[in-house]
Parts: sequence; C-alpha cells; structure tokens
Amino acid sequence: MKIVTPHYYKDFKCIAGACTDTCCAGWDVDVDDKSYRYYKTVDGNFGKRLKSVMVPEKEGGCTFTLQNGRCPFLNDNNLCDLYIALGEDKLCDTCAEFPRFINEYGSVKEIGIAPSCKTAGEIIFNYDKVLTFDEEEDGKPLTGYNDIDGFLYMQLRNARKCAYDIIQNKKYTPDEVCLILIEYAIRIQKHMDDERDDLIANVVKSFKDEKILDKIIADAKKKKTYDSFRGFKDIGRFFEKFDGMEVINPDWLKYCDIQEKFMKFCHDGSSYEKYVIEFEEYYNDRQFEYRQLLMYYIYRYFLDAVYDINIVLKVKNAIIGYAALRHLDVAAWAANGKKLSKTEQVDIAHLYSRQFEHSYTNFEKYSEKFMSMRCYGYSSLRRMMAVSYTHLRAHETLSDL
Repeated sequence: MKIVTPHYYKDFKCIAGACTDTCCAGWDVDVDDKSYRYYKTVDGNFGKRLKSVMVPEKEGGCTFTLQNGRCPFLNDNNLCDLYIALGEDKLCDTCAEFPRFINEYGSVKEIGIAPSCKTAGEIIFNYDKVLTFDEEEDGKPLTGYNDIDGFLYMQLRNARKCAYDIIQNKKYTPDEVCLILIEYAIRIQKHMDDERDDLIANVVKSFKDEKILDKIIADAKKKKTYDSFRGFKDIGRFFEKFDGMEVINPDWLKYCDIQEKFMKFCHDGSSYEKYVIEFEEYYNDRQFEYRQLLMYYIYRYFLDAVYDINIVLKVKNAIIGYAALRHLDVAAWAANGKKLSKTEQVDIAHLYSRQFEHSYTNFEKYSEKFMSMRCYGYSSLRRMMAVSYTHLRAHETLSDL
C-alpha cells in the first residue's frame, strides 16, 4: 500500500508520563476483537484483572470499564500497566494508534495526528512552513476492500490539492480562505448532486485562478454579507449544550464558561468585532497556526466525501473548527489581560478536538446540526468569516508561505 503522511508526522512521539494530560481518561476504551481474544487468554493475576474490566460488545471486541473516569490500567504515574505487563505490541488498536488517525482509499492509506493530543498539537501549531506530504510504499497487501468510486476519488483528490493551495496562499487571510472554501464546496457539491463528477475538474481549474478567488472576496464585501449582530449571535451557538452531549474533559466547560462571559461582556456585535480585530493584530505573526488547523481538517476529512457524497459537510468541519477555535482564543486572550500563550492555545485546540472529534455521539450530533441549522448555513458562515476581513489584512511572518 501507499502510505501518505504530513511532513511533520515523523516528529511525533508519545511522551507518556511526562505529558501534562492523559489520553486514557474521559472516554471509553474500545478494544478491537483481535486484542480482546488475546486478552482473554492472559493468565495469572493480570489476566484476572483484565477479565474483571472487559465488557463484551455485540459487534465484537469489548470496552474497558472506567474507574473514576480513567482507564483501569492507567496507574498513579499516568503510565499504562497493560503496556508494562504485556508490552507495546499487545496494546489494542485504539491505544496503539491514538492520536493517529488512519483513512484508507483503495490502495492508499493516509495517516496523520490529531490536535486532541497536546504533543501532536504542539507539532501541528509550531509548523510554520508550507505543509507537504510524504509518500512511501510499505510493500504490504491491502488491509481491506474499499468500495469506492475510483473516478470520484481521483476528482476529489485533485480538488483537495487545490484546497491545500488556497489555504496556504498567504495572499488571503484565514477568514478569506474560509470564504473561498465555502464557495468551492458549494460548486463541487452541485456537480456531485447532479451526478456530474466529471465537471468537478472545471471547478478545480477555475479556483486555481486568483482572479476568481479575488472576485469571490470582492463580491462578499460588495454584498455586505457581514452583519455584526447576527454574526455575533451565530458564533455563540456552537457552545450551546444539547441533550445527550458528552463532556470528554471538564476543562471544556471551563472554556465554554469563559466564552459565555466574554459574549455577555461584549453585549453586541460591534463590540465583539473590535475585540476580534484587536486580537488579529496581536496574533499577526501566528496566523500560520490557523492555516495548519485548516490543513489538518481538509487532509483528514475531505476525501471521505467519496463515501457519503457530502463535500459541504467536510468543508464545514474545517471552517467551523477554525471559527470555534479562533473564538475561544479571543475569549481566553481577553480574559487573560489580552495575552494568549502557545501552551494555552494548544490546550484549547486539544479540548475542542476531543469534544468534537472523539465522541461518536457528539460528532454525529454536530454533523446533523451543521447540515440542518440556519446558524451553520452558507450565509451564517460567511458572516462569521467576515468579522475581520473587511478591516484587516494579516501580514504573516512565515519563511516559506
């Protein structure tokens, strides 16, 4: 198989007990069937300990019963007793892979790391160069059969490459990039809905022309899509609780509270707008962090549209992820006397990623909301992205962008 990874992927290494967080608390540990079958054969006291916490699943495999919200094998030093007793090669897939994600498309396996891990987040947000991807053949046979439309896959792969170029074009601010990506997704989705996948190439070709991209931005300004009051209201909707919502880390609620107090302090859209503009100026030389976040989302989710024919949702994941993180950054910055450290920014990103991406319940509910609620519609997203683009052009200090 061909293995694809972001260039920074090779720099990731779990720092185990030295980590200020743990990936072994706050969520259930799903154990794959192969590991479950092995764990049932383990003898002795550790085998008894394993069997006492394994809850079989109907679909195969099992889950570990959490103890005080922590994996039962996470010891007081935040190290894994299972790893210590049985070895790294006996970890279940969930534990061995986190924070890695793996997507397979035919003979291609794409692997990356998620900001839900602080160490991974530091690598992602510290990468201040144009992101490239490494490819290699692992010499192994296909691990499974992907029933995908090969032609659509190739069209989307080319479309994703164009999206990468848009995101990493420093001519456009991150807000402007999102405005362009909204229009890009709408046009691609139309051809997919019409079963004219062959026309996606035309969209890609047109969006390689900066004159077209400039016109999208100019039209957005001309139409006065930004309504400060409505944009102010829309951005806060993401942080509303819903029935059945899982809270992966209680610190998420702390930042939800910080942003709620910030919104009340602002009172209205014009006040909020001033804070965002001031924050953008403060964060001027770190705007590349948001580009890397957008690259992460597009890399991870864009091609999954080959399965559900919903490219709009994949792009909304990226845009809303950026908007939510920037909003929390602004709120935390304001609460901290207008300062935001890289450490706290990475922490906020890891909390958002866990809350949104690492709960099946939350992910499905948010996806439903993204496609059905007016506050996540095209006009609302344009309003969110238009907070600063008519007032500020960021001048980033990147060596390669």
